[in-house]
Amino acid sequence: MPKFFALLPLRDEADIVEQCLEHAMKWADAIYVFDTGSVDKTWEIVQEFASCDKRVVPMRKEAVFFSETRLRGYMFHVARQKMRQGDWFLRVDADEFHHITPPEFVKNCMRKHETVAYHQYYDFRLVESEVDAWNRGEETLQDRQRPIEERRRYYTLSHYSEPRLCRYRNTMQWPATVSFPFNAGYVACERLPIRHYSHRDPVQLERRCKLRAIMLADEENRANWSRPELHHWAAREWQKFITPDDLTGLEFWKPGMDLELVHQRNHLKPPHIRAVQRFIHAFCLPLLDRLRPKFPPDAKPQPIPANIVKRLEHELAEL
Repeated sequence: MPKFFALLPLRDEADIVEQCLEHAMKWADAIYVFDTGSVDKTWEIVQEFASCDKRVVPMRKEAVFFSETRLRGYMFHVARQKMRQGDWFLRVDADEFHHITPPEFVKNCMRKHETVAYHQYYDFRLVESEVDAWNRGEETLQDRQRPIEERRRYYTLSHYSEPRLCRYRNTMQWPATVSFPFNAGYVACERLPIRHYSHRDPVQLERRCKLRAIMLADEENRANWSRPELHHWAAREWQKFITPDDLTGLEFWKPGMDLELVHQRNHLKPPHIRAVQRFIHAFCLPLLDRLRPKFPPDAKPQPIPANIVKRLEHELAEL
C-alpha cells in the first residue's frame, strides 16, 4: 500500500495547529513540520504531538522566510529520503482541512494514469456579523477551544487552483527555483476538496496581516515574489478581509450537512495538449527527469535578518 506524506510549513498557528494535526493524522503516514519562527506556542504543540506519535516529524524551528520554492523544496528534499516509488506527498498548510481524505480521493476520484491533483478551496470567511458578535463579547479567545468548523460556517468557492497532491517517483526533481516538482505528473480532472480557514477571528487575522506585511517589506524577500506590491501578503489593514454577510456567492455550511462538491475544469489544458501530456508522462518522464536541475545539497531556506526577527517578536507580542 502506498504511503501518504504531508509537508507542513507553519508559523504562529497555535490557535489551530492542534486541530490541523489531529485532522491530518486521520490519513497521513508522516507529517513533516518546519516552523519558520513562531513566537507563540505552535512549536511546543508540534513537539507534544511528536512525543506521542512518530508520524509527526518536527524537522526544525528556524526564523526563515516562507517560500513556495526554497522552503517547500527543502522540505521535500528531506522527506523524500523516506518515500518509495508510488507513494504520495502533499503540500499542506495549518489552516487546511481535507474534506475528502487524500487516500479516499486517490482511490475514488482519480484514474490510475492521473498522478497529480489540484486543490479545490472552500474559503471560509470571517463575516461582518461575526466580527460584531466578537466586539460585543459574544465570542472570545476562549472559543478557540471549539472546532473551527463550528465557529466559521460561511464560505465562497475559489476558482484559483494549484497542484497539491502528487504521486512520488524516484527520479523526479524539485529544485529550489520552482514551487512544485518538474513534470510532476498527469493532472487529474477532479480537484481535491479542502476547507480553508485562513480568517478565523479578528485577533488571528490582525496578527496574520502584520506578520506577512513586515516580512514582505524586506527587500531580499520581496525579490522572491512576483509583483509583491499587489500580493495579499502586503495588506496591513485586516479589516479589508472581513466579508459582508450579503456577499454574492456566500454559502452556509456546518458539520453534518452535505458540502457541495464542484467539478471545475479551468485547471486543465485543452484536450489536444492533454493528449500529448499523457503520452509524455507515460513514456518520457525518466528521460526528462535526468535533464532537470536537482535540489542543491547545500541549499537552505532563506534566513530572516536579525532586525526583522526582533521587530516581529516585538510587534506580535503586543497582539
